[in-house]
Amino acid sequence: MQNEDSWEHISQQLGWSVADCLNHKLSFKKKEDPKAKHEAMGLHIKRLRAAGWHLLHVMERHELDITALTGCLEREEKARTEEAAEHATAAAALQKDIADLQARLSQQQAATAQQSACAQQLQEAVETGKGKLAESAAFMRKLQDEQTRAKEQIAEYATQVSSLRELHQQAQKYNTQLQEYNTKLQQDVALSDDKLQKLQVAQHKWAEEGAELKGRLTAHEAQLEVMQVNMREAECARSNLAEDLSRLRMELEKVSAERDSSNQANVALKAELDRYRDVTGNTVEALEREKAVKAQLETQNKAQAEVNQGLQEGLQVLKQQKALAEALAEGRGQEVQGLKQEVHDLTGRLTEAESRVQQGELIRRKLHNTILELKGNIRVFCRVRPLVGSDALTHTAAVDQLVQFPSSGDLLGRAIALQVPADKPQQAPQKYDFAFDKVFAPAAGQEEVFDEISQLVQSALDGYKVCIFAYGQTGSGKTHTMLGTPEERGMIPRAMDQIFASSAAMEAEGWSFDMKASMLEIYNEEYKDLLSKSLPAGKKHQVSHDDKGVTSVSFLEGVDVRRPGRVADLLARAMRQRAVGATATNEHSSRSHMVFSLNITGSNAASGQQVHGVLNLIDLAGSERLSKSLAQGDRLKETQAINKSLSALGDVIMALANKEAHIPYRNSKLTYLLQPCLGGDAKTLMFVNVAPVPEAANESLCSLRFAAKVNACEVGTARRNVAAKQ
Repeated sequence: MQNEDSWEHISQQLGWSVADCLNHKLSFKKKEDPKAKHEAMGLHIKRLRAAGWHLLHVMERHELDITALTGCLEREEKARTEEAAEHATAAAALQKDIADLQARLSQQQAATAQQSACAQQLQEAVETGKGKLAESAAFMRKLQDEQTRAKEQIAEYATQVSSLRELHQQAQKYNTQLQEYNTKLQQDVALSDDKLQKLQVAQHKWAEEGAELKGRLTAHEAQLEVMQVNMREAECARSNLAEDLSRLRMELEKVSAERDSSNQANVALKAELDRYRDVTGNTVEALEREKAVKAQLETQNKAQAEVNQGLQEGLQVLKQQKALAEALAEGRGQEVQGLKQEVHDLTGRLTEAESRVQQGELIRRKLHNTILELKGNIRVFCRVRPLVGSDALTHTAAVDQLVQFPSSGDLLGRAIALQVPADKPQQAPQKYDFAFDKVFAPAAGQEEVFDEISQLVQSALDGYKVCIFAYGQTGSGKTHTMLGTPEERGMIPRAMDQIFASSAAMEAEGWSFDMKASMLEIYNEEYKDLLSKSLPAGKKHQVSHDDKGVTSVSFLEGVDVRRPGRVADLLARAMRQRAVGATATNEHSSRSHMVFSLNITGSNAASGQQVHGVLNLIDLAGSERLSKSLAQGDRLKETQAINKSLSALGDVIMALANKEAHIPYRNSKLTYLLQPCLGGDAKTLMFVNVAPVPEAANESLCSLRFAAKVNACEVGTARRNVAAKQ
């Protein structure tokens, strides 16, 4: 496991050599965030320190190697000197023997044939001695050559040591300058922190006011509901009282009728009694009976009067209760009206606060886009797809451990941590941290993602070249991000909606636009028009770039578009022709790179301006390993072509990051097509899509590392293509 601060980790991550690190100069804009400057300076100082330590270790190793080589050379020279002395002694002895033999030969020339044979033998011995002498001379020359090469190697090592010492001194000097500049940046950061704290306090205050307003609104709504319940209860009581009052009135009228009937019967009885007294002269007993009947009737009349009195009193109480209920209902109604007005005011204040928050977020996005445009970097958004299908049943618990997002701090919404499982069970998983311009968690929807790129899409109408492409392994959600579904529409249909809506709004300012859409795919390193049926006989699509960075493709059909529905038809038609196939890793894998291009030409009759913008939306094919995809036949050929083009894209990014003189755009049809977007004056954004499942962790790590390299590339500041109307 490598230390993140070690030079080996930094070199592996950035692809830098020591000279690249020392020659790398940080450049900042005047209005750049001091905190970002401070972070960048701190990171670069760490890299320089790691490079310095690496140089020091290399120098120590080289010095040890030089010492060892010097000792070896001395021992070798001593051995060669001894061998040379021995060979010289042997050569001298041989020369002496040759001289003796020649003398004896000259004395015995007149000898017999036996002496001639002996002389022949002596001559052969002489020749053998000469051969040995020649071999000794050749061996001496070889020793001298080896000694010369050893001296040259020692001189080369000495030169490298001297160069390393100079680089080390240069690094120390640059480190001192960086420390001085770091002190100044810390002062600027302190001032920026004060301003940031004030802004955070104001933002916190706005948030508290919004929360307080929401709380008060909730309380008033609850109070309003309680009062509405009370009003309903009062209305119900009032209705019951009215019914009781009506019932009591009916009973009172009935009792009054009975009383009148009793009085009439009493009067009739009195008249009948008087008549009996006058006419018949009834007896005293009959009279007493009449008196008893009369007393009984009077008792009933009195009881009925008491009942009537009670009913009258109950009626008065009911009238008072009715008046009280009406007064209470009227008071509650006024209070409800007051609460409704207060709720309306609070709703207005809450709407205003939310509008201020949205306006602040819009300003933040604009400033962020401006900073990135001034930096000239390729913007990178990371999107982690949600679990779908069988993944949701088997990997739900493992997602939180595999990918993690910060819940607070400066990197909120911009960082992701990937935990890659170890190859062996006894090893611990390794964690890798990455930071991008924006990171979307699995819960983020298509609308939220498009909100972040909407201003970039708008730039195409303003005359800029805009390129947005999705990169990642197969099955990571690239096609869903770019195209989507009818229920969750992707970036391409949403971008078209915005383009048409904005162009319609700009017509009121005197603008008129012509738009042409085209779609092609790169399949097995060949261009294919997705909107045309066939090419002319013997012809192929050819890509060319003019001096202004405008890209054109021969025989590519461009369709005039005026409404979003037309674009939807073109997308459906293109998707029917696009190469799609099943592999072991993805049942519906895209087997080609798809490029949607919208060329926009706008003119304003009033101002005489003309703008030319291009919007490129690209769905790249997914990278995949042959060992996992199990591709064979045509699928194998497709996979090899896809991996080759993506590898060429990686080579281009590395060359741009290292600021090399030659950028290998022509190594692939994909990189040559994207040349103006990667190395020109376009506004470029890359989606890196990640699948949050353990079996895809290694591919996800490769994708995130590639995205980090892309994010570090400086491609130049985007330029608007605007001219005066002829």
